[in-house]
Amino acid sequence: MNDSRGERIRSGASSADPTKVTQQPALTTASGTIWVVMGSLLLVAGAVPVVAIIALRPGPMVPVAVATGALMLACTCVLFIARFAVQRGPLRLRVMAASMIASAVVGVLGLLLCLVIQGG
Repeated sequence: MNDSRGERIRSGASSADPTKVTQQPALTTASGTIWVVMGSLLLVAGAVPVVAIIALRPGPMVPVAVATGALMLACTCVLFIARFAVQRGPLRLRVMAASMIASAVVGVLGLLLCLVIQGG
């Protein structure tokens, strides 16, 4: 079988291709410490504007800011729990990556909603 460039494709090619995203060391063999460190830094970075909104801009966006902070904290707690409760391997690392991504998404969407509330 040939690909679009005319090169031969091996059937049953090795799934251990190090260039595949799912085969990267951060998602296959890492201990998870980097996810904990980066997740904690993300929480701190997200907490700065949330705390500023709560402390400096009392108003209708405070409940959204509190909910955003609480959800980000919950995602980071899931990251920590996964680090110590899930057996070492790709599953633990994927759970940790997903919780960090969820924390980032919650932070961005929550702060954007605060901006919409402030502007409206």
